[in-house]
Amino acid sequence: MVDVQDRPRQLLIRTERDEANAVRLTVCDSGVGLEPETLKSLFDAFYTTKSGGMGIGLYVSRSIIERHGGRLWAQQNEGPGATFSFSIPSGNTQMYI
Repeated sequence: MVDVQDRPRQLLIRTERDEANAVRLTVCDSGVGLEPETLKSLFDAFYTTKSGGMGIGLYVSRSIIERHGGRLWAQQNEGPGATFSFSIPSGNTQMYI
């Protein structure tokens, strides 16, 4: 959110139960947001929206979360900013490695 100068910078982190047997973590910010065409490639390896970025962080994060039976996604906020969420199974579920 370093580029935001015209409004307060806000970051909301929330956890909650998701579906029958999962836990969700959501990070919502008031930053510059995401363009619709960016959402299509955001989790691809080596895709970056930052000038100094490597484009590997979200790709690796998604693969780790999916390996544990979860999912990771992003969406544009109705107002400024974007929301990233992931959910993973909770409790005594089996994980395959």
